[in-house]
Order: sequence, then structure tokens, then C-alpha cells
Amino acid sequence: MVGLTEHGILGKIGINSAGLALHFNILGHRRDGVGGVPMHVLAAVVLEEAGSVAQAVEIVRGAPIASSGSFALFDTSEAVLLDLSPEGVFAVESDRDTLVRTNHFLTPAPAVGEKAWLHQPDSGERYDLIRKRLTPTALPQSPDDLVGLLVSGEGEAALTCLPDMNLPEGQRWASLATVILEPATSTARILDGTPADAGSRPWRHLAAQRGSDTGSGTR
Repeated sequence: MVGLTEHGILGKIGINSAGLALHFNILGHRRDGVGGVPMHVLAAVVLEEAGSVAQAVEIVRGAPIASSGSFALFDTSEAVLLDLSPEGVFAVESDRDTLVRTNHFLTPAPAVGEKAWLHQPDSGERYDLIRKRLTPTALPQSPDDLVGLLVSGEGEAALTCLPDMNLPEGQRWASLATVILEPATSTARILDGTPADAGSRPWRHLAAQRGSDTGSGTR
């Protein structure tokens, strides 16, 4: 598998040699606590063991979950967006055959107990802006077209986070990477920067090696 993670974190965003892609978002629920399988560990297990969206969903539904997050799972034939929390695992219904995720719950059951103060109203504003842009006549025809939709204009919700250098260290939040996962080729394209940097910085291309005996691939 290949993808992007952070120091000390086993898994986050990636794709494996079977063409299963996983995108990860942090969510917050009032019942979040200790125990269960940490979200990042669960993401790593899915990429290591699942060869399809169906297998990935089976793994997630069988895991003890005590914290919250979201997995966007997709392969060449299927896509699913999951709300994960101590309340359970819930699939998000698509809107005009598209799935959009920011940092709040999109299904009713876990939304009742959401820690709204963590990401709102920012998350909802970003979600609404993307939904507004994804009109039937303006759907992206390629991953590169989608990147262009993720650039905020003046006065719009900040789809990416730019650091405020007037704030103290530790509060200068910044979006550090843009990732495109492509199941048909089992590849990840990673940009060191925001979508606004797509035309001025190079993309790093990573390909998941195909194993000889199983669909889960190798590191």
C-alpha cells in the first residue's frame, strides 16, 4: 500500500495494490473514549487486508470502535462514505451520485451526540460550498478537475487552512498536502501543498505493488 500519514501514525490516507482507496477524516462524538481500535490503526488494517469496498466495510463493522472518524472507501466499481463513532457504523447516502466529506457527521444517529464545538460552523460552511459547486452541469470529469473545485475564493469558506503567522506557535494551522487516489492504477498522487498550489508545485506519484497471491498487496 502507498499513501500519506504522519510520524508515529500507522495509517491515514492511502491505496493498496487491489485498488482499494481509503480517505480519512477526524470527527468528534461526546461518547469518544479509551479502548477499542484507534481510527488510524483501523485504517491501516483496512488497507493491509481488504481487497474491495465490501471487504473493507466488513472489517470496519466488525471492529470495536470507541472513537470517531470517517472513512471514504472506493475501488473501481463501488464507493461508500462511513460515519464511525461509538454509536456504530453508518453509511452516508450519496447526493447526485457524489459523496462529500468535511469534519462533521452526515448521518442522524451519531450527529445527535456530535462535539459540534470542535469543527462547527466551519465544517458545515465548507461542506455547503463544495455541494454548491458540484452542480449537475459542473461535475468534474477528472481528478484534476476536482482539485480546482477545492480552491476558496475571496469571502468564501476556507476549504484549505492557511497559517496565521500572528498566532502563537501551535495555533498556526495549515493544510499540508493534497492527495488524489486512483483505484484503476492503484496509485496515489501527493502534492506538498494545498489545491491552490497544484499548478506551481510537482506531484509525487506512488504506485502500490501488486502481490502475486492476494489482492492486498505488499509494502
